[in-house]
Amino acid sequence: MSESNNLPQAISHKKLTYLMLNAQKDPYLSDVSKNSDHQEKNEFDGLINDWEILTKDIIKAISKRNKNLLKDKSSNSLIALGAMEVHLNMALQALNAFKKDSNE
Repeated sequence: MSESNNLPQAISHKKLTYLMLNAQKDPYLSDVSKNSDHQEKNEFDGLINDWEILTKDIIKAISKRNKNLLKDKSSNSLIALGAMEVHLNMALQALNAFKKDSNE
């Protein structure tokens, strides 16, 4: 309790900034932050890999042009499906560029 008696009643913004900039970093917090960043990256990589697999499966299904799936669809729906296929292919190309850049 006597330690709290030594605490100042107020501190200037300038002094607080100085203390914060010169304070020693807590190694435990640094490790936690690194682990958190690593876990977040692993989760992101997993999501990207899952998305890539599903996207390729969808493109294969669209490319087959299965008559049963396309039966009773309007011409606008078929055009929209073709546009979606193009966009998915472009997204895969963007992903490949991202992966290539990440590996360098």
